[in-house]
Amino acid sequence: MSTTHAPMSASFTRSAERSLWWLAVAGAASSIVLGVLALAWPDETLYVGAALFGVWLLVHGVINIVQAITAARADGAARALSAVIGVLFVVAGVICLRNVLVSVVVIATLIGISWLIGGIVGLINAFTAGHDAAGRLVLAALGAVSVLGGLVVLLWPGPSLATIVWLTGIWLLLMGLIQLLMVLRNRPGHAAV
Repeated sequence: MSTTHAPMSASFTRSAERSLWWLAVAGAASSIVLGVLALAWPDETLYVGAALFGVWLLVHGVINIVQAITAARADGAARALSAVIGVLFVVAGVICLRNVLVSVVVIATLIGISWLIGGIVGLINAFTAGHDAAGRLVLAALGAVSVLGGLVVLLWPGPSLATIVWLTGIWLLLMGLIQLLMVLRNRPGHAAV
C-alpha cells in the first residue's frame, strides 16, 4: 500500500516546492516593484505609501507564516521566529490598510519595528539554519540591512516624509533584489550554486 502512494507523495512534494518557490518569487518581485514606485513618485507615494506598505507587509507576513509551517530543514526556534515575524507583519499590514491617514510617525514606528524584528530573525536564521557559507552571508547581509533600516526609521521617525519614502523605496528595492537572488539560487530541482 505504501508503494502506491510513494510516487504521489513525491509528486505532491515537488508541486509544493514549486508553489512555495513561485510564492517567494512573487514576494521578492512585489518588493522590487514597490521600491521602484516609491523612488519614481515620492510625492504621490506619501499619499498611498501606507496602503502599499500594508499590502507588502501582508504578502510577506503570509510568506513567513507559510514557510514556518512548511519548512523541513529549519530547526524549531527558527520556524517559531519566522511564524512570529509573519504574524507581526500581517498585523502591521492590517493596521496600515485600515488607517491609511494615521500619523506618519505611527506608520514609521511600525515600519521600523517590522524591519528591526525581521532583520534580527534573518540574522538568527543565517547562523542557526543549515546554510552553506554563501547562503549564510547573503542571509546575514539581508538581516543587517533590515536591522539598519529599522534603527534609522525608529531613531529619526519625523525628520522628513520624503526621507521616509526614499528610505522605504531603497530598502524595498534592496530587499527585493537580495530575496530574488536567494530565490533564484534555490530553485526547486536545482542544486545551490
